[in-house]
Amino acid sequence: MVDIATFAYLPLITLVFGIVAGFVAGRWIGIRGLFWLIGLTSAVALVLIVMLAGIETGAEERAFGPFVWLTGGVLPFLFAAIMGGVIGRSLAARVTA
Repeated sequence: MVDIATFAYLPLITLVFGIVAGFVAGRWIGIRGLFWLIGLTSAVALVLIVMLAGIETGAEERAFGPFVWLTGGVLPFLFAAIMGGVIGRSLAARVTA
């Protein structure tokens, strides 16, 4: 039961979760937690990219799932986590200063 709303809301939902996760990691967990969050998300993105690169000619239908998860889920989460982490780190620095 996949409709167009799934593809429209998936990037928005992952952006929100990414900003919250990055903010929490940057503000309260620290820079090490933020780097772990970014690193694990990058590893998931790399796995999806390798899956996409391994799809041979004639089987393009198999590329749909990894492509949707990469462009609609993982990459928006990664970018939002970086932005949320910068915001969290700047607020943490402002509170201690």
